[in-house]
Amino acid sequence: MHKFILYLLLFNSYVFSITIDYKTALKLTLENNKQLQEQKLEIESSKLDVKKVQSFSYGKLELKHEASRTNHAGYVFNSKLSSREASFKDFGFSQMSQGLNTQPTDLNYPEDRNNFNTKMTYEIPLFTGFKLQTQEDMMKIAQKAQELKLTLDEKSLEFELLNAYNGAVVAKEFIKATQKAKEVATLFVESANAFYNEGLVTKIDKKQAQVHELNIKSRLTEAKNRFDIAIAYLKFLTSNENIDDVKDLEIIEIENKDLKNSINEAISNRDDLKILKEQEKSMKKNIELSNSSYYPSIYSYVEYGYNDNQMNFDSNKDYYMGLLGVKYTLFDDTRSVEKQKSQIALNKTVLGLNQLKDSIKLEVEKATLELKAKKRAFKEKKEAKELANEVLEQSKLMYKNQLIAMTELLKQEAIFRENEASFIMANYELSLALAKINLARGQSLKEDKN
Repeated sequence: MHKFILYLLLFNSYVFSITIDYKTALKLTLENNKQLQEQKLEIESSKLDVKKVQSFSYGKLELKHEASRTNHAGYVFNSKLSSREASFKDFGFSQMSQGLNTQPTDLNYPEDRNNFNTKMTYEIPLFTGFKLQTQEDMMKIAQKAQELKLTLDEKSLEFELLNAYNGAVVAKEFIKATQKAKEVATLFVESANAFYNEGLVTKIDKKQAQVHELNIKSRLTEAKNRFDIAIAYLKFLTSNENIDDVKDLEIIEIENKDLKNSINEAISNRDDLKILKEQEKSMKKNIELSNSSYYPSIYSYVEYGYNDNQMNFDSNKDYYMGLLGVKYTLFDDTRSVEKQKSQIALNKTVLGLNQLKDSIKLEVEKATLELKAKKRAFKEKKEAKELANEVLEQSKLMYKNQLIAMTELLKQEAIFRENEASFIMANYELSLALAKINLARGQSLKEDKN
């Protein structure tokens, strides 16, 4: 039974474990990232804000019903007037003969009365000094900035994923290289033992080979640990717990452009620059919003309803009211203050925009120089690895013919492994440099360059 359960667990682990490539990992990351999902919800919310501002221009239509009962003299008298039931008696005329200082009982102490008021109202701003239109424009600009921020964060996540994915590939390559080194080290130990038994080498040679093998085993353990950590981070980014391996190193293709063209492309495509440009538009609209307080506002209100002491829709009890209002502020010194503050905010945004342009130019230049350096380093590391391998093979032959000691052979083996590791890292760093120049130019890593 225990064996069956163990077999079942191993079978499930095998079935659901996957080896993932970069494009699949990127697709999963962009789909499952919680921060991006939250930003998309914010964009949907901002779209609703635009609709909300637009809705103000259509006005507001309400149906309202109020039922009340009171003996408040003012309310009772007003409800009788509203339902057209007031009589001279309600004014206290029945006590007129008692003198002018008489407090009329019918007016001051009326009987309790019910009042039912059903009405439909419609209010609409006819002119707001262009305030509503300006606010709508600002909402659309804010929405556009949020969409650009989403694109910018997606590109940053693409680079983070590339770094993590290629990091896992490199860790895997280190494991392969270290396993080969372990196999070679084992052969060294076996060879040293055989030569020692034949009296061709000393005991020191034998122990040196064993120490070398143990160091290789230690490096293999470290390499496996780095790979496990890289896979764990890849699982986190993609939200997929079934990943257990990765495919080949991802190299981002780029177009060959000189520095000037790269900078021009970056100025045209960079999302962070586009966001600041949208903020500049918003600041200009904010100045227009400040100007709206210098215009008059025109509004309208219409009401139609019924008022009676019982639920009634008798045409004798209905009423209507139409209102057209104009409001104009003659003096308010805070308006000029707000306008000046809006102008200062615009000036700050323009300064930030120019500063960002300078930063982008520097970033593109640095990325271009770094890419050139990484390409040279990759070429040099590749040649160094090939030469070190030739030296190692020659050293093996010389050791076999007893022309060099075990110490020298192990030294050449270490030099080759060091150059091999440097070559693997150079390839990894080149892949990141290619991605950085892409991002510096404002391009997405998932775009098809063909």
